[in-house]
Amino acid sequence: MRFRVVEPLRCAVDAIKAAWTHGRRASRKVLLVGDQEVYTSEQQYAPLLAHRSGLRKHLGVALRYQRLADVMSMPAKRLAGYDVVGLKLYYRTPPAEALRTAQTIRNAMPPEAALVYFDGDDDLCVLWPELVSLVDLYVKKHLFADRSEYTKSRIGKTNLTDYVARTFGVEFADNIVPTTRPLEDDQIGKLQLGWNIGLDDKIRTLRAAHRSPPPTAEKDIDVVCRASVPTDTWLHSLRSTVIPQIDSLRNSYAVLTPDQHVTQDVYYQEMLRSRICFSPFGYGEICWRDFEAILCGCVLVKPDMSHVETVPNVFVPNETYVPVRWDYQDLADRLRVLLQQPEECERIRNRARRVLQEYLDGMHLTESFNRILELARTRRSSS
Repeated sequence: MRFRVVEPLRCAVDAIKAAWTHGRRASRKVLLVGDQEVYTSEQQYAPLLAHRSGLRKHLGVALRYQRLADVMSMPAKRLAGYDVVGLKLYYRTPPAEALRTAQTIRNAMPPEAALVYFDGDDDLCVLWPELVSLVDLYVKKHLFADRSEYTKSRIGKTNLTDYVARTFGVEFADNIVPTTRPLEDDQIGKLQLGWNIGLDDKIRTLRAAHRSPPPTAEKDIDVVCRASVPTDTWLHSLRSTVIPQIDSLRNSYAVLTPDQHVTQDVYYQEMLRSRICFSPFGYGEICWRDFEAILCGCVLVKPDMSHVETVPNVFVPNETYVPVRWDYQDLADRLRVLLQQPEECERIRNRARRVLQEYLDGMHLTESFNRILELARTRRSSS
C-alpha cells in the first residue's frame, strides 16, 4: 500500500505544491530507490523522508521512495519524469549484480537526469569502484578527511579490517570482501559527504523522548561500555583490550561492562545513569551509541577520529568527545583523569549535545541535500 498508493500520491501532491511555490522550472522531482535488504543501510534515506515538507518548501523538491524490485520490473516507466534518481544497495549484493542494476537504471533514466548513489554502509571505504564510474555523484555518510586514502588497497572491506589484519594477523581471504581496491582520481572526485547516522529515525526518536537528560549529580555509574563480541569475529581483535582497561578502574569507580543482551529500554537506562560512555569502533567508526550517549548526557569517549570527515560532527577532540589510542593503552588513564574533572566533563557533554541538537533543529540537512542535487546536476550536464 505504501509504495503503490501512498508514495506516488504524496509525490504528486508535493510536485504540484513545489511547482506552485517555486515555479515549474525551479521545482525538482527526486526518486529514492532502495533494495530494503537491511534496515541500518536503508536509514540513509530516513532524514530526507522525515523532512519532505521542508525540502519541498525550501528547495522545491518532491520526493518519492520506491522499492528496487518495482523499479527493475519496468525501469523505463518507473524512472520517467525524475530529475534525480538516488540508488542504494546492500553491501552483500554480488558485485556483478550491483553493476548490472546501476547500469540498467542509468540506461532507463532520461538522459538529462542525474544518478546519485547513496552508500548506506557503516565504513569509510568504497566497495565497488566500477559503480562510482556509472553514477554522477557518490554520497557517503562519512569520508576520509585525507581523500588520498582512497588511492590505497585494503585487506578486507575497510581501513578497520586492514588495521586488524596488519596488527593482529587476522585473515580475510575467506571473507565476503577479501580486499578493497583503490579508486582512480576521477572516481574520488565524485565522492560527496552526506550525513551520518546521527539523523537516523532511532536517534530522532530518542531525542524526542529525552530532551533533557538527568543531571550529572543523579548519575550513579561512572563509566559504561558494552564491547563484547563473539571471539570468532575480527571485531574481537579490535576490541579485546577494552574491557580489561575499564575493569581496572573498579576499585575506585563504579563501572558497568555487561556482556549480555538487554532490551532497548534497559540499554538506555544504563546510559542515562552513566557519566561517561566508551564507544569502540565496530564495522565502521561511527555507531548509534555515539549519539545515544550524547543524548543521554554522557561524555563520549572513543578511539581517535581525526581521520574522519562527517556531519553532524560530534567528534571534535576534547570539545565534543574525548579521543583515545586505537590500541586503548591510554584508556584507563584518560577515564581516570576525566572522572577527576567534573567541570571539564560537564563542558564536553553540554557542547556535544548542543552541536547535535543544532544540526537536528537547523537547516543543515536541507543545505546538504541541495548541495548534492546541484553537484549532481552540474556533473550530469558536463558529462
